[in-house]
Amino acid sequence: MNKQTQPSPREHHFYVAIAKFLFHHPEHGIVSVRDPIKIKDAERYGLSPLLLYGLTVAGLPIRWMTFTPVDQPKALQDALLEAWNNAEGLRGRPDILRINRHLATASPELVGEMAKIGVQVEVANAREKSLPASLRSAQDASRWLLRKHDGNDCSLNGSIQALCRYAQDDHDFRVREGHRGVNSREVEDRLQQWLALPAQVTVPTVTNGLDWAPGPWLSSWQTSLPPDQPRYFNLDGFDGSTWLLTGEKAAEDIVEDEDVWADSDYDNAAEIAKNLVACWPNSPAEIAKCAGITLRELQWFTSGKASLDRHARFDLEALLGIEYDESMGRYVEAGPYVLVAHKPLALKEVYEGISSGGDACPCEIVPRLGTSDPSWRYVLINTYGEPPSIVMAPRGAKITERLSELLMNYGGIKAVAPGFYRDVVSTCARACREPAGNIREMNDFAKRYEAHWAGCAWQPE
Repeated sequence: MNKQTQPSPREHHFYVAIAKFLFHHPEHGIVSVRDPIKIKDAERYGLSPLLLYGLTVAGLPIRWMTFTPVDQPKALQDALLEAWNNAEGLRGRPDILRINRHLATASPELVGEMAKIGVQVEVANAREKSLPASLRSAQDASRWLLRKHDGNDCSLNGSIQALCRYAQDDHDFRVREGHRGVNSREVEDRLQQWLALPAQVTVPTVTNGLDWAPGPWLSSWQTSLPPDQPRYFNLDGFDGSTWLLTGEKAAEDIVEDEDVWADSDYDNAAEIAKNLVACWPNSPAEIAKCAGITLRELQWFTSGKASLDRHARFDLEALLGIEYDESMGRYVEAGPYVLVAHKPLALKEVYEGISSGGDACPCEIVPRLGTSDPSWRYVLINTYGEPPSIVMAPRGAKITERLSELLMNYGGIKAVAPGFYRDVVSTCARACREPAGNIREMNDFAKRYEAHWAGCAWQPE
């Protein structure tokens, strides 16, 4: 006789954190932050942080959130019972409540209290990704909860009450509308099966005050934020919400004319640096150390999240061969370089930069006699009137098979004198030893063969 299939246990993810994108302002009420900001930096704008409590059905796009002031935390049991009794999509209490280790440590009595009502608390291990993903999703979604709030109370308590109401309305709407936008048939089926489950009713209980201890882990998302940039408040005319945007507020009397913007200088140094770092023979950490900055500062700069100190930027530009072109009103890749083919888009961008949009005839070189390097293929970028650069492409890699596609006007394979080929290989080996040796070795290489490129397209021997 076949055994009856047992239903899968119901599982909720429970998380608490300081809201990453929402703050309170005494004049504007709840303010959304477009780019995350450290709490101490937010204070300079009159913003105070909020606590986000959330529950997510494991594996499904069903979420419930509520908020409190940081200095008025809510008992965990109160938040859970409120959710299980008011959030229809949760279908009452679960069989398993998954939390992180920080919350487990902060509330040692939670396991026992939940067991009394038939809920098993499980602590996620450090490698588990689903619980942190539920928290990140809730953080991202929270910034869009605000509605037009003309006439709303902008006081702390009034603003939070309105925010919690919007969060409840958002949950109800998404459950009622069947979570429109789900683009997976499998998820849609599981969603409908979940919503068809009977609710597991939870009997309200009385808690004896705060049942957990807040700590620094609530704002662990701050550790990866770059130094703060200028910001300004902006009222969204569409929904009446207030945002704190990154950048300088434009003067209202400035008319954005396309011709005016076309003539203005464009600071594209970070974009060029990002592509060069991706093609450099040395690691980003080695490049950062050579430029006198930290890896994180380099990453923030190349991603456009933060600027560099003036002297540090000059040192980085010198190391990477980035120069300002007065005639073009922007930064350019000066080179010459030894590049390594790692990322297709980065290689394509750097090539088009040093070749002025493909005005070159790159070709792979092989020795007329003897064997080629067993690990690398070497492509000379033969520009017009400028020293050549070299691309090292690892044999057998997918990107190596795409060189003719990535390097415009690719000229195929050309046999060269064995001595010249050996010089290319040894030059690249020396250029790869340290970040500062790249351009130096290539300049020395270009001087040795200056007669081959001066005033024309560079031709290998």
